[in-house]
Amino acid sequence: MKCAYVYLEAPASLIEEFPLPSPIPRWTFPASSLYSLPAFFTKAGLSESLIATLLNPKHLIKEGSFIHLLPPLAELEGMTPKTRTVIYTELAKYPENEYQADPVLIIGTSVEEWYQGSKLRPEIISKIKQLSYTRGDAIAFSDIPVLLNYSQSDSEARSIFKACTRTRTLMIRLKLDRHSNAEEIIKYWSFGTGLRRKDLEPMVRSIIELDGVDDLGLVHILPALARKLLYTYPGLDMAKHGVMPDCHWTSLNFFNYEPHQYLLDARLATSQVLEQFTPVEPPYQFADVLFFLDNTTGDAFHSCVHLADNIVYTKNGRNILSPWVIMRLDDVKKIYLHKGDGRVQGFRRKDIAAEKKAADEVR
Repeated sequence: MKCAYVYLEAPASLIEEFPLPSPIPRWTFPASSLYSLPAFFTKAGLSESLIATLLNPKHLIKEGSFIHLLPPLAELEGMTPKTRTVIYTELAKYPENEYQADPVLIIGTSVEEWYQGSKLRPEIISKIKQLSYTRGDAIAFSDIPVLLNYSQSDSEARSIFKACTRTRTLMIRLKLDRHSNAEEIIKYWSFGTGLRRKDLEPMVRSIIELDGVDDLGLVHILPALARKLLYTYPGLDMAKHGVMPDCHWTSLNFFNYEPHQYLLDARLATSQVLEQFTPVEPPYQFADVLFFLDNTTGDAFHSCVHLADNIVYTKNGRNILSPWVIMRLDDVKKIYLHKGDGRVQGFRRKDIAAEKKAADEVR
């Protein structure tokens, strides 16, 4: 396989549907934690004067069971990456801190390379680098509101927000020539059982035999729905079902020509896994579903579909700004296993597992 990284950003038409966040930074904590915050901030590395400013009743906003703190811009920008990691890891526990709970994640590269080719001014990219911190093995960035203070116009503010939806994905082409084993290639991409052979064989054999053409885009051999969704963002029309597609909807619909919308329900999706899939261990084969399970509860908090060579098809989040992409499994682990409390378990459809076993026995 020949792989190349490309970067996706949400289309401008989608960005226009979202109100830009306030440029005033805000940290939200449970009101019950108010008296423990001074010790927490001190341990994180904040100065006594900044802690006093943050907790000054004149600057502290109480709302129901939460309190909102408004860190001054200069002091927030002056925080060290280590301090930012400690504080933002705590803030991420509460969904009210949306940009800490769901930060921009830069995986396997630098801030500069991630935004190379974007429309951001160098000054904005430098500010992102200054405000970045670590989350596991990834670079994280949460201070989108701070960046908006440096925009020179409304259009640039939207360009900044758009750039913060940037996602890295793989474009993959299968190398095929007269030395390729057509039978093995067709067998692998038809689940090892020949279930999709009629869809794949004519195209694979013709490329192998054709002079001057020596590769095939992976997208062309994916099932119909995955082929349709790959490298795209959910349309607003998908919200008509009351909830947006997530990773489990994506993984369990991988085999379907048309999506089964009942898989938006976590309970029914779980039921399908229990009834129709069987656990498998590596090495994984094409179309195995990989579930990321909590070590304590056993609950699945993410899933993706194995394609080949630890490359997976995934949608990382239920939100509308999360596209369908192809990633390396190790990079997906950096997103979802950074806490060290989870594991990956493969599952294979029972009908495919049974047919593959029968085919192997015949051979």
